[in-house]
Amino acid sequence: MTVNETEEKTLNTVIEEENQPILDDTQIRAAALAYARFLKDNDLVPGEDAFAKSEEADEEEEKLSEEADKEAAAEETAEDADSETAEEGAPEKEDKKDRKSEAAKAAALAKIKKREETKARQKEKYLRGGRIPFASVMNLHDKVQDGIDGAFSKVGKDIVRGVHRIASTYKNSRRGIGIAILVTGLLAAGILVVFDLNTVYEYSYNGKVLGYVNSQEEVTDVLDIAGRQLTYNSSTEADVKFVANQNVTFNPVDGRGKSTDDSDTVVNKLIYMTDIETEAYAVYDGDKMVAIVKDQNDADSLLLQTKADLSTPDRGMELVSAEFTNELSVKPVNVLLGSVQSNVAAQKQMTSGGEMYTYHIIEEGETIGSLAAEFGVEDFDIYDEENKEPVTEVEQGDRVCVRNHVDPVSVKMVEKGKLKEVIEYKTIKKESDEYYKGDSVLKQDGQNGIQIFEGEITKVSGEVTKRKETADPVILQKKKNKIIIVGTAERPKTAATGTFIVPLDSYVITSEWGGRWGRLHEGMDLAAPTGTPIHASDGGRIIKANFWSGHGLCVEVDHGNGIVTRYSHCSAVFVSIGDLVYQGQHIANVGNTGHSFGSHCHFEVRVNDVSQNPRNYINP
Repeated sequence: MTVNETEEKTLNTVIEEENQPILDDTQIRAAALAYARFLKDNDLVPGEDAFAKSEEADEEEEKLSEEADKEAAAEETAEDADSETAEEGAPEKEDKKDRKSEAAKAAALAKIKKREETKARQKEKYLRGGRIPFASVMNLHDKVQDGIDGAFSKVGKDIVRGVHRIASTYKNSRRGIGIAILVTGLLAAGILVVFDLNTVYEYSYNGKVLGYVNSQEEVTDVLDIAGRQLTYNSSTEADVKFVANQNVTFNPVDGRGKSTDDSDTVVNKLIYMTDIETEAYAVYDGDKMVAIVKDQNDADSLLLQTKADLSTPDRGMELVSAEFTNELSVKPVNVLLGSVQSNVAAQKQMTSGGEMYTYHIIEEGETIGSLAAEFGVEDFDIYDEENKEPVTEVEQGDRVCVRNHVDPVSVKMVEKGKLKEVIEYKTIKKESDEYYKGDSVLKQDGQNGIQIFEGEITKVSGEVTKRKETADPVILQKKKNKIIIVGTAERPKTAATGTFIVPLDSYVITSEWGGRWGRLHEGMDLAAPTGTPIHASDGGRIIKANFWSGHGLCVEVDHGNGIVTRYSHCSAVFVSIGDLVYQGQHIANVGNTGHSFGSHCHFEVRVNDVSQNPRNYINP
């Protein structure tokens, strides 16, 4: 074996060892994908450029090999011919034949050497990547590989060997590489198909999972429909909007074992949710929230209407100016749908005040402090979803109730013109020892005055704060103050004295105690005008002070020792059961209630619940 043949065999052995199949299928697919990316990045396709160059090199090598083979064959034929001639010919030609044979061998060796050099160049070109356009990729990869830590070195080397293996495979059989790439593509496509077949989309509203669908379009195509329907159904008239990838989100999940919704089911789930959150607009009086309406237009309309209602001028006056005493502003706020107010309810709350309960879903980054500032409340005004206990910590997705006490908004208005106004009377109390302490007597009833005012009036929250007259007022009716006499004398003791007085100061006896109309008349009738004061006949405790059957309004006083006095047919009663009264105290007024045929006081004296003749106790 010649030296050149030994070197060639050694070189081929090294190449074959470098190209041993040491990669697994995953690494082969990765290398194939890298090769495909290389072709794409260099705008190459199989059969062009690098491949064409490789085929030309193959053809050149084949031609050189064929020529060398032909020349060698020709030389061998020539040698055989020379040998035969030498055997048959004369001896004098042997030297000449030997010289020709040596020259032919030298030429053949020169061609073989040239062929070996050509093969060496082809192999060197192959090793450098000239034949398979992986060399530049591998050279770059090898440089980068040196910087990777030890944990990944083995994997990197395996990948390099795998790429060489692919190159070797391609050298021996381009069909094999094509099949490998095809199989890899089919395998990837199969994986994608399987993944796609088993994937469904989980759809959620503000983080709350509603269900699963086969495609996102089954949800996104009906969001507008669901929003309009929910807006139509809402008693608050809030404008509800569902926005994909904002308040409605998707998440691909494994669909095995999960039931998917169709578009109709999606719509129903959306419009029948009870915890829909919407962007509404809050009205602030300073930093205090006083109302929440559905949009900016409603908020602007609410402010105008509220100001108009709180600044209506009096009859005969015209409005000069009106403005809120505090700065009112409007800001967007996210609340649950049920927290949005109609303009009517919001206006009533702004003008009258009251308690406002707002429900909200905690968003990312929100805290108790930030929420309190946004809604204009204190930290302890934020309660849990059931509005039972204050919360101290919140997380995204929590539902809370914000309690807010709303004070009526205030408007300062100025009006001018002529005004017919009422001058209210005053109540004056005067003391007198003619009456007992706790008793009072109306001496003069009050009457409002009426006058015509001309000028300018300033009001804040309906209260007059400034008056500027441009002419003297015209009095149409003078006012008359109310006068009440208040007793100062010490009240006598309420204990029974044992003696009895006639309960009326002025009266006419219309019926005595005794038989009447076939039965016992158990009392004495004292006729007097309705409203005449009735006094307690003696001191004691009130045991009856109400309407009682035929007696009408009736008062009974227990004087002890089984003695009770009764006062019937009253028009008014001024005591209550359990009160202690003294002798002569004004306890009721004469009337005509119950079974009565005229205004009078039916007076009875009863001992151990047996009717007695009052004349035995009083001296009428």
